[in-house]
Parts: sequence; structure tokens; C-alpha cells
Amino acid sequence: MIKVDVLGKACPIPVIETKKALRENPDETEFEVLVDNEVSTENLTKMARELKIESAVEKVADREYKVSLTKTDQSKDHREIEDYSVDQATSNNYIVAINSNKIGDGEEEFSKQILEGFIYALTEQDQLPVEMIFFNTGVYLTTENEKTIEDLKTLEERGVRIYSCGLCLEHYEVKDKLAVGEITNMYKIVEELRSNHVVSPC
Repeated sequence: MIKVDVLGKACPIPVIETKKALRENPDETEFEVLVDNEVSTENLTKMARELKIESAVEKVADREYKVSLTKTDQSKDHREIEDYSVDQATSNNYIVAINSNKIGDGEEEFSKQILEGFIYALTEQDQLPVEMIFFNTGVYLTTENEKTIEDLKTLEERGVRIYSCGLCLEHYEVKDKLAVGEITNMYKIVEELRSNHVVSPC
């Protein structure tokens, strides 16, 4: 059995690394992939289905999933796997970037309510974002706003990675109030924004 550990890796990396393992081990039939979010399990399952590979998903711990892949006589060979486009499995992925604690330039309290509604609406989506990034005054949503913190915890439990800018947390003196997600830096933020389809409501 070939094991692929991509815990902590955002899409499309799990699909890319799994495709690589499948391609480089044409005689192996059993593969085990470890990921930390449901979006990755869905993408891996979609890839397996299109390559005619049997798949099964098991949640083994909090934010840890095992995707078992089994090649059969009907599975596509390593040459067809080489031609498979990762975009076919991950084209619906997106991240949400929030750089303010309100939407638009209208009346302040109303603008804040609109953003709260936006985050709640995300919890009701069939296709969740891979991750959410908060910077500038957006970090108030992960530290002081009880409504958004509750919704963000719901999203995190469903596999969405939540990041807040460390410099911003320090600037607004709310670092010790971080209630959901992890701290990140501007290098990571730029890397994620340039590498993914981004939805930015602010």
C-alpha cells in the first residue's frame, strides 16, 4: 500500500500529490491518502470516480480523514492518469478573503450586518470555501464578533480552514482574543490569493 500524507495542505495539493503517487506506482493497487478537510475528500473521490478507481472515505479523528483508493481491472492506466487534469477535480474550489469588518461604504452598523449575513450564508452553501482569510479590520470577525465567530466555528468544523493576519491582530491589539482559526502572515496570504479563485465581499 502507498500512503500519501497531505495533512495541512490546501487544495489542489492533495489531488496533485495523489495523482503523482498513482502515476509513479502503476503496479500498486492500494493507496491511502490522509487529508484534513471534507473538500479534499470530495475532490479525491471525484478524481477516483473519473479514473474508474474505487474509493472510500473515513473520518479517523478531528480534522483528519482517510481516503482509501483501490485500482481494479477497469481503472485507467498510468498514461491516462498522466493526462488527467487536476482542474477537473478542483475547478469548483474557492477561498474567501475578508479585509474589513463591514461591506461597502454605507451606514456602518448596517454594513456590518450585511457582512454577518454573508458569513452566515456561507454556512448554508453546498460548496464551501477551502479556506477563509481575514486581514486588516476583518480580524475583528475572528476575535470580537460573537455572531461571526459562531458561524466561522461551524465552517471550521466542516473542514474550512480559517486564517487571521498576525500583523493585523497585533496592530488592532486583539491577538489574545482570537477565538477561531489560526494565525498566518502576509507572505502566506499573498501566496493563497495568487494561487486560488478568490471571493472577496469587502
